[in-house]
Amino acid sequence: MKQKNAHTWERDELDWYVEPTKATHQLLTRERFMGPVWDPACGGGNIVNTLIERGHQAYGTDITRRVDSTVGWFHGERDFLQMINPVAGNIVCNPPFFRAKGAEAFIRKAHALAWGKIAMFVDIRFLAGSVRAENLFQELPPTRVWIVTPRVSCPPGKYLLDGGKAGNGSSDWCWIVWDKTAPAPTSPAMGWLTAADADWQSPSEQRATLRLTSSMSPEEAAA
Repeated sequence: MKQKNAHTWERDELDWYVEPTKATHQLLTRERFMGPVWDPACGGGNIVNTLIERGHQAYGTDITRRVDSTVGWFHGERDFLQMINPVAGNIVCNPPFFRAKGAEAFIRKAHALAWGKIAMFVDIRFLAGSVRAENLFQELPPTRVWIVTPRVSCPPGKYLLDGGKAGNGSSDWCWIVWDKTAPAPTSPAMGWLTAADADWQSPSEQRATLRLTSSMSPEEAAA
């Protein structure tokens, strides 16, 4: 896929743009999910793999397969908007945006299928549309909005498969969260996800860090 300049690519026909794993780590630092989690636009699996890494039971589907045939968490090529039976009660997803219409369609479908939490990763400008303010967000008021900082880059998946690298982001992103287990809010809470929220260590890494610090002198540990 040809890159037009530092931050603009040719439009992907299925709007497959890849969020960095740190954005999901940030979300999981602030939001708890009870039970299995499903990404219905899983792409190459960044969200699902991060959920599994963080100890969640997670599954993915997509309109086309973009993961190896040996991947056990992939539950098939499925058009999310046509599905009737959910894969799990929680949904975490970077939906195909399609000039906001795709993201709104995914949000509405997620509400029809999920019974736990829904978290959608979208361009922050999605919050500012007047039609959505008067319709979508009135009908389905979000519980929380988490603004992702520092700014992240979400290049097309094809660009990454061809060996391209994500650079510095030029757009702002957020996670919109609906908690269907809680009463609908009159207005959403809002907060910021910071770089510190992505600083997560697996249990094995925590044990290694503990062993290292316990072998240090007090002066070394404080340095």
